[in-house]
Amino acid sequence: MSASKERWNEQEAILLLQRAAKSVQEIETSGTRMPHSEREHYHARLVAAHDAHDMAAYRIALEGYAQGARLAYRKATGRQRKREEG
Repeated sequence: MSASKERWNEQEAILLLQRAAKSVQEIETSGTRMPHSEREHYHARLVAAHDAHDMAAYRIALEGYAQGARLAYRKATGRQRKREEG
């Protein structure tokens, strides 16, 4: 294991995944979903980090997934506000 690679912790990985999934689910209950291609990209990064047993990469992939959902929500609500104002 390299010095920069954190030891894999399956229990922590599960908890992190559950938290990210809950966050994304809360955002998506508003009716806003990130584009399918973006979702596939985030999932691929997550699977790669899991397969490599790289906790740092796994955390980064999960944060990216949650951030992608937040950005999709912001884009959708921004467009909605512009339509209402315009």
